[in-house]
Amino acid sequence: MKPVTNLPLTPETIRINDSPAELDKLLRQLSKTADDNAIDRVISLYGKTLKKYEKDIWNKSTEIKTISQYQSAFKVLEKLYSLKTCDNRYHFKIVIPVADRPQHLQNCLKSLLTLCRHYEYGGIDNNNQYHKISVLIADDSSEQKNIKQHIKLCKQLNRDGINTEYFGLSEQAKLVAQYTTDNIDLSASISSVSQLKKTEDFSHKGASVMRNITYLKLNRDIHQLDNTLIYFIDSDQEFCVNHTQTEDRLYAINYFHYLNEIFKTQNISILTGKVVGDPPVSPAVMASNFQQDVLNFITTVKQLKPEDKCQFHQQQHSNTDDAAYHDMANLFGFSADERQFDYHCNLQASHSNRDCFHDFSEKMQHFFYGEHPTRKTFFEYGNGFTETKPARTVYTGNYVIKPENLKYFIPFATLKLRMAGPVLGRILQAGLKNSFVSANLPMLHKRTVNASGLSEYRAGVKTGKDCINLANEFSRQFYGDVMLFSIIEIYKHKKDLENLKRNDIYRTVEQTYQTIKQNYDEKHLSILSLKTRIRQLVDTPDSWWHKPSPHNKNHHSTLNNIDDFLNNIENNFSQKTSSYREMSDADKTNTRLSAIANAIYYYHSHLHTWDTALLKP
Repeated sequence: MKPVTNLPLTPETIRINDSPAELDKLLRQLSKTADDNAIDRVISLYGKTLKKYEKDIWNKSTEIKTISQYQSAFKVLEKLYSLKTCDNRYHFKIVIPVADRPQHLQNCLKSLLTLCRHYEYGGIDNNNQYHKISVLIADDSSEQKNIKQHIKLCKQLNRDGINTEYFGLSEQAKLVAQYTTDNIDLSASISSVSQLKKTEDFSHKGASVMRNITYLKLNRDIHQLDNTLIYFIDSDQEFCVNHTQTEDRLYAINYFHYLNEIFKTQNISILTGKVVGDPPVSPAVMASNFQQDVLNFITTVKQLKPEDKCQFHQQQHSNTDDAAYHDMANLFGFSADERQFDYHCNLQASHSNRDCFHDFSEKMQHFFYGEHPTRKTFFEYGNGFTETKPARTVYTGNYVIKPENLKYFIPFATLKLRMAGPVLGRILQAGLKNSFVSANLPMLHKRTVNASGLSEYRAGVKTGKDCINLANEFSRQFYGDVMLFSIIEIYKHKKDLENLKRNDIYRTVEQTYQTIKQNYDEKHLSILSLKTRIRQLVDTPDSWWHKPSPHNKNHHSTLNNIDDFLNNIENNFSQKTSSYREMSDADKTNTRLSAIANAIYYYHSHLHTWDTALLKP
């Protein structure tokens, strides 16, 4: 029998398309002749074969369908790991905060199960349970029907083989009470239950507060988290990616395998991924560039014959890392050029330009829930999955921490502002240096659910009978930007946030407010100008959509969709809106800025309070 140490590992030795019998024969030979070190050498060699195959997959000349063979290759890798007496790869505790989003959560958990079935990371025991994957659902819902659905989904995932725990409102309230009874200052990070009349009222605390409460729960369970990585994701994300070559979800990344490899071989404390698909920012900062694209689309379709075959199926192009969807990308150091992006029609059956126009008009309203029909981002392989680089932003819907780094809680959580991830990222960047990294391990981000094209619960977005109200979302975004760029400005002049004088902090916050407000004011003028231009273009009498036609069945609904969109732009972005008035009102602004300055001033005190809480048994 050939010793395993001399066994050459090539595609001819362990082939992706080997029959099960041939593969089992080889693995039996391996198990009889090899110790763990020898098997590790085989695994290492096979990993190099996988890496080569992976690069071939993402070569432009290779068809996407070969991903299924790639998945099969990883199942062979798991069989190799199963031969070892000890598999010391990381376990993964996946934490998903959720609030009234049963459809999103279902899609998210379904994608996790699909990923596990495709790659089988960590192996499966005799009871069909995945060894190294578990889930914690942290529920912040207020609707009982949604809570019941979330619990049902947890039970189903348990039956499907992934150990899943439900962390509900009553458990959260009890935990917060235990921590804040003797340490009231901790309420600044996890909220308070001192005035709570019923458990149901302890809902919609916000994603940042929810994560901090979950941090404390995980810290209590820390003895169970040996050799575990904690993986935080959002409920509106899925363990797959998109690509310009296909409309399908691609299960093309073995996330757990690569995260294990990165953390085992690099000195990393916290790692963040990113997202592809829908932008990770608010519609409050996308209205200008989206309207540019709307104007471009309508101008183009106006020149075409309505009954001709749809002309909007051009090759899509990826928009990565340039924040093309952000109206104020220049604030973040990205290009500020006002480019126009073409709309890519995704209707499948035979259809005309008129059909495309109607379909686009229906998608316009999705914008207010966070979609961007013309500026989605698509996955690009780049330099692979294991390359990392220093990070400055935590994508709070996709980040991984070691249990000992639960000390890095989400700061300023009870202010309920947006931009929590970038703020935390700047703090981590200053404290952790190169052990805070980003990796090319994005997840698919879907703001809306397929069935309705609408979003489930989103903090700050209210859907009324006649309009979609972004007022609270707008304020959270605006003052979140003020918070972020105040932190950035402070770090320019100080090494950390300690020993700062309150007046100096307030002065920095007030100056930052003026800069941010100027940017918002300029974009408001652009937004309203574009709205007027779109209105004038649509109302042009000689446009084909105003002419009678037997094919023009959707005539009224198409124009009504555009009217609704433009009305919502007016209702949310004109100078008469409550959010814009609040941004300019001296008293309201002073209250907001004082709250931000105080939060920064007391940050180090809250950091000490948090460290004390982690030591509580």
